Amino acid sequence: MGDLASVVIGREDDAQVVRLAGEVDISNAPRLEVDISDAVPNDVAGLVLDLSDTAYLDSAGIRMLFELAQRLDGRRQSLALVVPAQSLIRHSLLVTEVEQAMGLHDTEADALAALAQYGQLRD
Repeated sequence: MGDLASVVIGREDDAQVVRLAGEVDISNAPRLEVDISDAVPNDVAGLVLDLSDTAYLDSAGIRMLFELAQRLDGRRQSLALVVPAQSLIRHSLLVTEVEQAMGLHDTEADALAALAQYGQLRD
């Protein structure tokens, strides 16, 4: 994994939670996508990707998010992003309409609630 970003993986009920901190760009986005995707077991409703501490996300990072969402969707799982209103990357995500393809939430609790609801619809 690139030196620019760090990943912390955990689990909350029926969701995998990954906290991504630092910078995501073309040098590390492909590897981060594989590492994050591989960290999501098949028995969860989906992934909460917490970008609260992500300071930079270039076009490769945004592409990584869309590809993660697509990969998870193929496994009947959902992706919910945590991007607080004051986040440095929120504007970029809104401009690229990321919120239309995956959930964009202010808090991890909101994202977990959205995934729980998705899990109930899936069953």
